[in-house]
Amino acid sequence: MDIRKVVLPWLKKHLLTMKFLVLSCLLVVALAEPQSSSTTAAPKASDKPQSIQHQSALKESANQHLDAKKDSAEATSTEEYRQLNADEVKQLLLKVVDENIDKDHNALITADELKEWLKILQEKVIQDNVNRQWAYYHPQTEEVLSWEGYYPEQKQVVSWERYLNYTYPDEALKEGEPTTPEMKEVKDMIRRAERRWENADVDGDGSLSKEEFRDFIHPEESQRAGGVAVIEAMEDMDKDKNKEVSLEEYMAHLNKVSGEEKEDPNWASAQQGHFTNFLDKDKDGSLNEAEMREWVVPTYDRSEAEAWRLISIADRDQDSQLSRKDIEEYHEYFLTLLPPEYWVQDDPTESSRHDEF
Repeated sequence: MDIRKVVLPWLKKHLLTMKFLVLSCLLVVALAEPQSSSTTAAPKASDKPQSIQHQSALKESANQHLDAKKDSAEATSTEEYRQLNADEVKQLLLKVVDENIDKDHNALITADELKEWLKILQEKVIQDNVNRQWAYYHPQTEEVLSWEGYYPEQKQVVSWERYLNYTYPDEALKEGEPTTPEMKEVKDMIRRAERRWENADVDGDGSLSKEEFRDFIHPEESQRAGGVAVIEAMEDMDKDKNKEVSLEEYMAHLNKVSGEEKEDPNWASAQQGHFTNFLDKDKDGSLNEAEMREWVVPTYDRSEAEAWRLISIADRDQDSQLSRKDIEEYHEYFLTLLPPEYWVQDDPTESSRHDEF
């Protein structure tokens, strides 16, 4: 059995489109000028500037459902995204502005208003992902003693064994050394998953509650759990194992994980500028562990940083606010303000579909 044919296609197919986690470092990402186009595709994983999502092998596996025993019909299903033309994008953006962002209804958008909306979107994307995956693993209910030790409590958990059996094919779980490069790759994924699991398992009982499960699949969102994401980033990029990531290693990694955006002639210089001007704090030409952590698990308010980045792009009169006209004119830069449902619903203009916002 060729394990690559079973596992790796699942990894690629089900790689989570975490559109709004790009909020993490967008303040410091120099974006190239957008190409003029009559239609705009839904943002994909490959459409984002490279920021905290260094896309480790575990990121492609532990976050996704790799049950190789699913029937072929389910395995080949894909989610269709809409293609929006410029006028549709403008219409939807203004709808979001009017209904969700412009809280004081003065037709001017402040950094605080943008920040609050971006926080809502980011949390929704993360929580939706957690909820989907939590349900997939069919958590079991178990009784545990309360802190007082008198009354047992019931909680839902996913065990490590269940996670393994639901995620990887049986062949990957057999004892022994891998016999092929493909099997070694899968074994490495399992090793990294186990490390991440133990990192998220606060009470050390071998199972994860839903709160712990969130730290397992999104450690970059937690200062407590984020150290494991830094370790993974270093493993992925530090090829000479000197505990630092050089500019060359950084660019090699981005070239490996990036999609069509790297074809833009300005892409490479933008990423190099991002590294030199913002990531490399001590200007020694490489990223140490502390600099990597600030990149992967930043301490600053990422939504606020993105809000000010957007204002800096489109604020034509330099009043630190955005008008509806500003957003219309620079609509290509504001796609991350659209809820993900807007790209997949047949009629995303129905406000009743988005009452939760």
